Amino acid sequence: SLPLPRRDYQRDATNTMAAVTASTVSCRASPTAARPAARAAARALAVPTSVPAGGAACARFPGTSRPGGVSSTREARGSTGRAGARGGALRAIVDSSANAKETLKEEPALASDMEVDYTVLRDHLKAGEWELADNEHRRLIIVLAGEDAEDREWVYFTEVQNMPVTDMKTIDALWRFYSDDKFGFSVQRKIWIGQKRQWTKFFKVIDWTTGENGNYRKWPEEFIWKKDAARGHMPLTSALRGTQLLNALLEHPAYAPPKKPKTAADNVQAAASKFQESVKESLEGGMKGGFGGFKGFPGLKGLKKPSWMGGD
Repeated sequence: SLPLPRRDYQRDATNTMAAVTASTVSCRASPTAARPAARAAARALAVPTSVPAGGAACARFPGTSRPGGVSSTREARGSTGRAGARGGALRAIVDSSANAKETLKEEPALASDMEVDYTVLRDHLKAGEWELADNEHRRLIIVLAGEDAEDREWVYFTEVQNMPVTDMKTIDALWRFYSDDKFGFSVQRKIWIGQKRQWTKFFKVIDWTTGENGNYRKWPEEFIWKKDAARGHMPLTSALRGTQLLNALLEHPAYAPPKKPKTAADNVQAAASKFQESVKESLEGGMKGGFGGFKGFPGLKGLKKPSWMGGD
């Protein structure tokens, strides 16, 4: 079966209210000419209407007359109440959709647990200065990694886990907000997961590699510092010496779902695996002349032949 097309309810609501208003006004001015508008508005709002061939087009519509020019105050009031209720519901839909859109486009707060200033990053992104924004982003990541990272001017992948969630979310929110949800670590993570965590495919999708051999673009001249770059193209993270750093960033708690707590069965399995590894190492050591894994257990080399076995 084919999927049903998605409806734009905000657009439907706006069009319907416009049709109701237009048909009501035109009915009062010219009942016959308003027949198509009245029918369309009635269908949209499910208001009962009757349009005889020679009668008025606005029968049973709020504030109009019945066929033949016979007025019905009770029916008009009933129709007005029903249409008013439906119109109010439609207006609520439109208003809520508009508010949701405004909330979505609200400028992110520059929150930080380390009192880091994100003003420069925000200003570069706001001005569309993408390369400068990426340079500032890289500096901020080093700052979040700690003093040792600042001294060496680059980050170990093991330092990523200590970066505050609040700050990592602030950086990502700024990228997403000013790129219309095209750039940011969370955007890159979605693409990476979509490519089954396969780095070669991921780099190709976000346009970090070129040619049939998948050669990395030269930094910075070959990267695309424009908003119309491929989705996920920014921010940049060097992967020339491996993907451990980028992996740690995309798996940061600010973007990745929380890990499931280990159950008792998981702990038993882990302990059993550790014991098996210990036994394996001990046996391998024994075969080489000693069971170093067991204290006080002598190696085979130092054993003496029992006296009852005789011989030399």
